[in-house]
Amino acid sequence: MSNKRQATGEDYPEAVLKHCEDARHLVAGNRPDGAAYLAGYAVECALKTLVQVEEANTHLIRNHNLNDLSTKALALAAQATSKTAKYLSNPALTALRYGNPPAGWIEYLRYYPVGTIPAPTAEQWVEEAERLYIEIIGELKKDGEI
Repeated sequence: MSNKRQATGEDYPEAVLKHCEDARHLVAGNRPDGAAYLAGYAVECALKTLVQVEEANTHLIRNHNLNDLSTKALALAAQATSKTAKYLSNPALTALRYGNPPAGWIEYLRYYPVGTIPAPTAEQWVEEAERLYIEIIGELKKDGEI
């Protein structure tokens, strides 16, 4: 459990790791659709963690739109009082975009038919989620922010 766990039980930093590990197992088990779905949620939780570190009003980050979450996290990181700017190595924050599969991730992916996400795409999304876990969540933990 992280120090960012909410009263509702949501713990975005911990969810990133859980979803990355599960996605990696699904990739290894040749289940690319499930892996891609969880990788997208891992990215979402990493972005929400950045927002949460910067502002206490976590009820404002209820949406799943990765583009909106990236924009918000980048805007907060650009402020003079930013605690998170040093963790952002990619100017776009994440390569995973919100949109219709297989070009983008959307929370409704769980309802799409098997075979929607090709294995190479799923692998890329899992790698992106793992990168964010290492570069953002791992470093925030090291620095005592979470």
